[in-house]
Amino acid sequence: MSRRRAAGARWTALARRAALLAPLLHAGCASAPPTFQAHRVALSRIDHPAPAKLPRTDIGWKMVRYLQADGEAPEPPNFADRFTLFVVGCGSGCRQYALIDRRSGKVHPGQALNNVRFDYRRDSRLLVVTHAEGARSPDIVDYLVWDGARWRRVGREVGPAPAD
Repeated sequence: MSRRRAAGARWTALARRAALLAPLLHAGCASAPPTFQAHRVALSRIDHPAPAKLPRTDIGWKMVRYLQADGEAPEPPNFADRFTLFVVGCGSGCRQYALIDRRSGKVHPGQALNNVRFDYRRDSRLLVVTHAEGARSPDIVDYLVWDGARWRRVGREVGPAPAD
């Protein structure tokens, strides 16, 4: 066997070993989930929240039913200082969320999810969304950060499947 082939074979064997060890090394170095504290925002006073400007998407007509006559959300700002996280039902076990900017009135539609729970704080841009795809599916925890224009996923955990 030529020297080149022997060197290539050694590198191939080394690459195979690295590929086998990588998941084990990664599992031992799992990072901690994102925290509300790490995505903290300063709080400001909003004396006159802007009415929601309803989008012409699927969540717009759903929101009409829950908003007061003047477009005011029943909840005050409750997320990332100036936003209201607004949740509407979209079927049995399904919820869809939207973010209402209380200064401009702009509505940023979110996803429709099944079996969902939201954890959030007014002084943080982090939204923790726990959901499952079905009754026999494992819990999925998505860590989303609002960057001012869109959601960015900064972490995900998938729990074990439920026992029968």
